[in-house]
Amino acid sequence: MNEASHGQRGLALIGALFVLVVVAALGAFAVRINMTQQHDADLDLQQLRAEAGLNSGVEYAATRLLAPGANCGNLANLNVGGYAVTFNACARVQYVVNSATVNVYTVTLTSSRGVYGTPEFVARTATVRVSSQ
Repeated sequence: MNEASHGQRGLALIGALFVLVVVAALGAFAVRINMTQQHDADLDLQQLRAEAGLNSGVEYAATRLLAPGANCGNLANLNVGGYAVTFNACARVQYVVNSATVNVYTVTLTSSRGVYGTPEFVARTATVRVSSQ
C-alpha cells in the first residue's frame, strides 16, 4: 500500500508541473501580444505626426512660393516637432492665361524621423502643386 501512495504523489507532481508550464506559457503569450499592440499604437502615432509635419511643410512652401518675387530657392528644410521636413524638388512652370502670367510650382517634400532600417523609422512623402498669379 505504501508503494501505491508513493506512485500517486509522483503523478500529482507531474500534473502540477504541467499546469505551471501551461500557465507560464499563457502569461508570456499575453505579455507578447500586449507589447505588439503597444508597438503598433506607437507606430500609428509616429505616422500621424509625420503626416502633420508634412502638412506643415506644404503650408510653409505655399506661403513662401505665393509671396511676391518667390522662387524655389526660398524653400529651406524644416524641423517640425522632431521630424525633418526636406524639400526634395521644386520646379516652376509659367503659363499665360487671359494675358495674366500664372506660376505653377511643383514641390516634392519628405517628412521623416529615425534611422532607415530601424523600427522607429517613419517617413511620408508628398508632391504638391502651388499656383500664383
